[in-house]
Amino acid sequence: MSVTASSAPSWLLRLRPSGPPPEPACSAETIAAAERRLGPGPVGWAVEVAREMAADIVRQVPEHGGPGAHAPFQRAVEATVLVALRGLLTEPEPAAALVAPEAVASNSQLARQNVPLDRVLRGVRLGHAHLHGRLLEALGAEPEDVRALETHRVSELLFVYADVQASRLAEEYVAERDRWRRGTEAARRRIVTDVLAGRAVGGAVAARTLGYDLARHHVAFIVSSAAPDPADGSADALRALAAELSRAAGAENLLTVTAGGGELWAWACWPAAPPRHALAQLPRRVRERRPLRAALGPVGYGTEGFRRSHRGAREAERVARLGRTGWLCDYAEVSTAALLTADPEHARWFAARVLGPLGADDARTRELRETLRVYLAEGRSPRNAAERLFVARNTVTYRVRRAVRLLGGAPLPADCLELRLALEITRLLGPG
Repeated sequence: MSVTASSAPSWLLRLRPSGPPPEPACSAETIAAAERRLGPGPVGWAVEVAREMAADIVRQVPEHGGPGAHAPFQRAVEATVLVALRGLLTEPEPAAALVAPEAVASNSQLARQNVPLDRVLRGVRLGHAHLHGRLLEALGAEPEDVRALETHRVSELLFVYADVQASRLAEEYVAERDRWRRGTEAARRRIVTDVLAGRAVGGAVAARTLGYDLARHHVAFIVSSAAPDPADGSADALRALAAELSRAAGAENLLTVTAGGGELWAWACWPAAPPRHALAQLPRRVRERRPLRAALGPVGYGTEGFRRSHRGAREAERVARLGRTGWLCDYAEVSTAALLTADPEHARWFAARVLGPLGADDARTRELRETLRVYLAEGRSPRNAAERLFVARNTVTYRVRRAVRLLGGAPLPADCLELRLALEITRLLGPG
């Protein structure tokens, strides 16, 4: 008997499972609705194929079978196969509404688990390829005229359905990830704000909300953008730099909170205090990522250390904006300057009074000023200063004499505290 195009899809109604079908993953209502349209045979076939398809996807993309994901994912695959069979039978207009609600729910869970979108969409492609293969296998048992009519139609429609599903799931994934991040960020921000304000926060509540143990040794980072418009620093780029700094320092865990305005607050923690050299070497271990920059706070323990380290990072960030530091400003390197420059205008007045002509803003005077600063920091050792400045010892001696003449010519006093402070202020803030 000849088979027409209109009757050709009836082969779908002859689909049967190879044996007793496994227990459906979808709800009884979903299975009953599918049986009313397709019959129990095709539904049993769909349940069997969906079980194999889910196993194949998880084997190749293990994230789909992560903790708590198995049952929702199994339902999503099963519902997707049932929707595909109904679509092949009735050929509805391809639209986002065709995507099974179970698939959208599973996709949302993957977004909340931070499974990368490309891995989610790879699962979609693998699933449709598996279903395509099984349908062509079933068509192989049909008469030649049915195969001729249906092979191209099935391939074309499944491609369209896969494209529609991938597009819908990508949109839903981005929307859910943004909703989840906003909710998570808001809850984290509330806890962090309370801790920074010195308000009492339960340790268990904080750990559960933050995913971060406050009973640790902490180092705070403030990561921001030096672009003309700070908002140009994307949150993902800021988080990536914070994560790299944390890894390079050997931290146990990292907490990040988006502060807005192109700024990210972060804390890295350790069970024991990290060695100072691990932090001092960060500028060499982590490459610069212009226009991003970072400020590093001091090590602190517990809730109070969490708060103080952030305050130190904030001070380092302020000094970095005022002064001439590198892309990574460490509070340990600028703590004195942070204290001195709390009032920048007053600090410049002080430096100008102490330095006099040595505070001039020209290249030669800046060179003399820096040499004198290093000379005093090295305990007045020309040899040590020369090594730090990469110049000859006689050059240090000559420059120091020139600087002293600009200061008035009197021998340097035993107590050079004011002079050293003035030199430090001018190095960071520039001449008054």
